[in-house]
Amino acid sequence: MTMENTTAFDNFMNQPKRSQFLTVLCVLSFIMCGVSLITGLLNIYQSQPDVMQKRIEQVRTVDASLASQMEDQFIASQSNEFMKVYPYLNLIFLLLSFVGVMMMWNLKKKGFYIYSIAEILPYSSMFFLDKNAMTIPGLPASAFASIMGTMVIVDVLFVFLYFRNTADME
Repeated sequence: MTMENTTAFDNFMNQPKRSQFLTVLCVLSFIMCGVSLITGLLNIYQSQPDVMQKRIEQVRTVDASLASQMEDQFIASQSNEFMKVYPYLNLIFLLLSFVGVMMMWNLKKKGFYIYSIAEILPYSSMFFLDKNAMTIPGLPASAFASIMGTMVIVDVLFVFLYFRNTADME
């Protein structure tokens, strides 16, 4: 081995090691980012006016009441400027979350702060949403509240678990 190769090898071997727990957290977060990306792109596609009208008409053939709820929600979302940018804003938060996880994967503590902001800040956007946007037609309000509560708990739990691993980061 030449001197250059020995130095590169020594640098590689002396790098701080990522704990197995941090590795598992990051892998789970990477998977969630992938699922969220697919869901987010699908939501953007489905929120297009022509696609939404087709869905409403399809539902109307099965359940007129549910179609009316969907139509009311669609009209409310079209009149709210924030609702028009909300799906794109979610993709930005997703990208920030991914960047934060990538930095933590590389043991950079700044990634924890980026990830935390990207995970918690989207909940503040609920103040800008219309009441109709906070429901899913055909789903009881209590079920929607349970889903949102579970999402908050999982996000806070992951932020806490990443926080517990910041001591391993530089």
